[in-house]
Amino acid sequence: MNYKSLHRKQRYGIRKFAVGAASVVIGTVVFGVNPVLAQEQANAAGVNTETVEPGQGLSELPKEVSSGDLAHLDKDLAGKLAAAQDNGVEVDQDKLKSQPTEETEAPANKTEDPSAEETEDEGAIPRDYYARELENANPVLEKEDVVTDSTNGQRVDLSGELEKLKTLQNATVHMEFKPAANAPSFYNLFSLSSDKKENEYFTMAVLNNTALIEGRDANGNQFYDKYTDAPLKIKPGQWNSVTFTVERPSAEHPNGKVRLYVNGVLSRTSLKSGRFIKDLPNVNQAQIGATKRGNKTFWASNLQVRNLTVYDRTLTPEEVKKRSQLFERSELERKLPEGAKVTEKYDVFEGGSNRQQNKDGINSYRIPALLKTDKGTLIAGTDERRLHHSDWGDIGMVVRRSSDNGKTWGDRIVISNPRDNEHAKHADWPSPVNIDMALVQDPETKRIFAIYDMFLESKAVFSLPGQAPKAYEQVGDKVYQVLYKQGESGRYTIRENGEVFDPQNRKTDYRVVVDPKKPAYSDKGDLYKGNELIGNIYFEYSEKNIFRVSNTNYLWMSYSDDDGKTWSAPKDITHGIRKDWMHFLGTGPGTGIALRTGPHKGRLVIPVYTTNNVSYLSGSQSSRVIYSDDHGETWQAGEAVNDNRPVGNQTIHSSTMNNPGAQNTESTVVQLNNGDLKLFMRGLTGDLQVATSHDGGATWDKEIKRYPQVKDVYVQMSAIHTMHEGKEYILLSNAGGPGRNNGLVHLARVEENGELTWLKHNPIQSGKFAYNSLQELGNGEYGLLYEHADGNQNDYTLSYKKFNWDFLTKDWISPKEAKVKYAIEKWPGILAMEFDSEVLVNKAPTLQLANGKTARFMTQYDTKTLLFTVDSEDMGQKVTGLAEGAIESMHNLPVSVAGTKLSNGMNGSEAAVHEVPEYTGPLGTAGEEAAPTVEKPEYTGPLGTAGEEPAPTVEKPEYTGPLGPSGEEPAPTVEKPEYTGPLGTAGEEPAPTVEKPEYTGPLGTSGEEPVPTVDKPEYTGPLGTSGEEPAPTVEKPEYTGPLGTSGDEAAPTVEKPEYTGPLGTAGEEVAPTVEKPEYTGSLGTAGEEAAPTVDKPEFAGGVNAVEAAVHELPEYAGPLGTAGEEAAPTVEKPEFTGGVNAVEAAVHELPEYTGPLGTAGEEVAPTVEKPEFTGGVNAVEAAVHEVPEYKGGVNAADVAVHELAEYKGANSLVTLAAEDYTYKAPLAQQTLPNTGNKESGILASLGLTAFFLGLFAMGKKREK
Repeated sequence: MNYKSLHRKQRYGIRKFAVGAASVVIGTVVFGVNPVLAQEQANAAGVNTETVEPGQGLSELPKEVSSGDLAHLDKDLAGKLAAAQDNGVEVDQDKLKSQPTEETEAPANKTEDPSAEETEDEGAIPRDYYARELENANPVLEKEDVVTDSTNGQRVDLSGELEKLKTLQNATVHMEFKPAANAPSFYNLFSLSSDKKENEYFTMAVLNNTALIEGRDANGNQFYDKYTDAPLKIKPGQWNSVTFTVERPSAEHPNGKVRLYVNGVLSRTSLKSGRFIKDLPNVNQAQIGATKRGNKTFWASNLQVRNLTVYDRTLTPEEVKKRSQLFERSELERKLPEGAKVTEKYDVFEGGSNRQQNKDGINSYRIPALLKTDKGTLIAGTDERRLHHSDWGDIGMVVRRSSDNGKTWGDRIVISNPRDNEHAKHADWPSPVNIDMALVQDPETKRIFAIYDMFLESKAVFSLPGQAPKAYEQVGDKVYQVLYKQGESGRYTIRENGEVFDPQNRKTDYRVVVDPKKPAYSDKGDLYKGNELIGNIYFEYSEKNIFRVSNTNYLWMSYSDDDGKTWSAPKDITHGIRKDWMHFLGTGPGTGIALRTGPHKGRLVIPVYTTNNVSYLSGSQSSRVIYSDDHGETWQAGEAVNDNRPVGNQTIHSSTMNNPGAQNTESTVVQLNNGDLKLFMRGLTGDLQVATSHDGGATWDKEIKRYPQVKDVYVQMSAIHTMHEGKEYILLSNAGGPGRNNGLVHLARVEENGELTWLKHNPIQSGKFAYNSLQELGNGEYGLLYEHADGNQNDYTLSYKKFNWDFLTKDWISPKEAKVKYAIEKWPGILAMEFDSEVLVNKAPTLQLANGKTARFMTQYDTKTLLFTVDSEDMGQKVTGLAEGAIESMHNLPVSVAGTKLSNGMNGSEAAVHEVPEYTGPLGTAGEEAAPTVEKPEYTGPLGTAGEEPAPTVEKPEYTGPLGPSGEEPAPTVEKPEYTGPLGTAGEEPAPTVEKPEYTGPLGTSGEEPVPTVDKPEYTGPLGTSGEEPAPTVEKPEYTGPLGTSGDEAAPTVEKPEYTGPLGTAGEEVAPTVEKPEYTGSLGTAGEEAAPTVDKPEFAGGVNAVEAAVHELPEYAGPLGTAGEEAAPTVEKPEFTGGVNAVEAAVHELPEYTGPLGTAGEEVAPTVEKPEFTGGVNAVEAAVHEVPEYKGGVNAADVAVHELAEYKGANSLVTLAAEDYTYKAPLAQQTLPNTGNKESGILASLGLTAFFLGLFAMGKKREK
């Protein structure tokens, strides 16, 4: 058997079970044991049961299989399971390889050596199990927990591993490290070098916090492209990961390919070569830290190295993401200071979810544009994208209006959607599409303008030809739009009233609709021959539709003169703006401005950007503005920021440039008090670029100012100008990263010279955050419309928030330490402890509990969650601190665990707070749940005990249990008809009739469900409570006898034994009339709950009398303590052989209970198919593990820009731009470590076989 395929299981296996008479019992229990216990395949021994795929962890198994009890195991085995932990030690690979790789069956008479057995199979679960589990990726070199400092010359020598490394073709080098906060500007992480050839080396290093790689041959020739300006940086003084992958030449990449990742996010790709160690023939040194080159040593620093692993193949981006998952980190959650206000988000345009359309048939909303009008109305504009979120397809221009600063919004108003035309029948057919709206209002006329792109083909920018045919023709002193007739090369023109003239300037019989009337103006461009509608000039040619406009893109404009309530038909304003060399012309988008001051006061300004016919989107994107000085009648374009701009040793121009790094694209514009315009541009530098114009946008300064304080993750941003207490400021909002995530609002003060001083960078929305639009609302308040998506929402929904000046300017309250959010028993014996910020385990921590016991570290589940093994009986204890080990904060905060209480995780709730010896277990246990042990006589358990259990001794007569009193205790006052269910009815009694079930709360609540508030004298306590719900306090009369006991329990004296009323009733309550004495309902059910089917309903017991003929009772198979209208589950073999709080039932003969445990109200019991831990309280899954698409990076800008080297044509970069340059790697669904071995799996299966055979025999016996 191949060693490599099994070495992890050998390393992390648990000791074998002893073979003997106990194997059947142990095998039965294994399927419900602590998930630390191994399980390879449920059918390993041929058992015909649910199939478990190879490698499937116990957390993926059905609930009835994964919810066993460690108490059934022998103490030695349970102790070893509880002690399973990771001490962060390096594994001796050679020792492991020397172990046998083939499993052989021992002879029956052979005695096994226990010590040898332990040595063979015991191991440690790695501290980062979930990050390490990569398929078919074999470590060639592993080094853990080393340092480079003065004691070792700041160097760890790995030269002894060189022979292994020299065998590599494709490879991955992954390193986890923490540099000193004052690290030198350049230092090495991992390197290969030669003490003979100084210039021959490979290094994975850091320069000014930028992770880079460099390789050179003996002559000093570079292997790879430049990495010194790669965008992603490490965090000094904090834990980081850097990963290098190399691929040798292939058909897809003839020269090979290398990639560099920082904290799991792709920083840069180089296609120059795939050269690595085989191309370094003189290399004889390998090291961490200081590097030997020739007779010198270079690049030393102090490093803490958590892990260095070299794999024998190239990991995929998804695998690198998984391997680096513990090094993701988000900004620390801070609290608002006093006076700061920000509203909850309001979804103005809500898209669909799960990639499906919403109720209006819309998949996604994108590209927000927010405008406050002179009347105080807010207008929110957007792209309404019916098919998907991408930049093509069926898109309409729509708005909504708000007259109360965004508290409420009116209905959607469609401005334009040519796809509503009857000719638009398919998303991929040649048909027009609108996209990217910008809004602006003229301060004098009050007219509101919406300007947006129009593409002739639905694929938008992706369908533009290399050189578009001429779109306009000048005839005399007028300019007309050109039509091209199918099969002809001449240019027809559309004249006044839509009349079509031929190339010889003759009127034809054709007419075009230029004044559309249909909804959304979808008839714009309809083509008539006489009175016959034959097509549309914006749609594809057909037999009748013989005319079409030039295949290029246009700017259309609509306007409103009634504060946005109604809008004009679209008007083409492209001519006068577009130049012949422009390949593409598009809006900013967002919101334009009207100039407030200066010689061009009143000018309307809208940001746009263009590309040329030389390099298209790959190297010529250039920002500029269009403007109108006649209240929107005509528009013209100013110069581009890149026109005649010096870049390096050349001067570029937007019409001819081919310079990827000099590109600037979508932008937002503001005017300063001195009249200057500031244009904030999206670019490829990773930081904010700002251009300045002194003439209202006609020209721009040659120098572009860059502000490294504001990161640009290559996504549109929004900026506005504002005044406060006589001072001038700029507000700018954008995605803070990684990727299009975590929205920020930045505040800058405008200095006297026009420079900007950035003051604040406040978070406004966590999670997804992309395009956005800001507006000032007045009175020190601001509004923000932005792209966001929660959970399974499609990308995107447009959300709105309002915030005030104090939110911007006051310092937020930062956390002082990393604290525990919760610590719950998520699986039996497994404690999940989640912190409020990211943590990392290097030295395995042990939790010290208040009772003197400990909880041992198992592994790290995700960035905020650690798993510990713990005795279930210790739940409810508090953590006093760490007995050993450490938990580190990824933000360098102190980590606090003291005072944390361990809760039992019932519905994710904390265990009921009771001091020992008060009983804190469930009330009304169900299924196979073990009855709680009560050491002291204070009785707080369930009412209505059964079986042969003696009544508990109650020394203190204070009754604190749930309803169902008996004896002489008066019943609480319950006013009819508010009671909707029986109070613990039993025997032959039918449930009372409730005509008006006014009480709709949960009956028999559990977990954290609140009890409904009922005004006095209505009883508001639990009815048949269970779980952790506290019982009501009843002061009088103090009852000290048994409560509704049965079985062998001594009954209290009853003067009228003929009473056939409800079990557990109290006082002199009149029993309801029983017309049909055979009761077939559930025992303890309430409300309108359907009773389970009971084959033999004859009741042979008594009421508070002598022992009932227990074994002749109708066998109850329903839920214990169910309530409301919940349907009781059907149990086919419901033989009851035990009791509640009684002698232990023959647990292994019972059918496994899979119904709800103490569910309440009308709640449907959850189906638990795969109970793997997914984080969160109340079993809410952590977002990170539910969402399979990763759309952002860590500590960096959007990464598509880093793929520039892979560009193979215009469409490649366009595609990257459309995908937001965002790395999209699915996060692996994590299951518990598979820590077992073959023998334990087989024995477990044998046990399960015996279990099912027992059930089968029981069934046969019942049939006789």
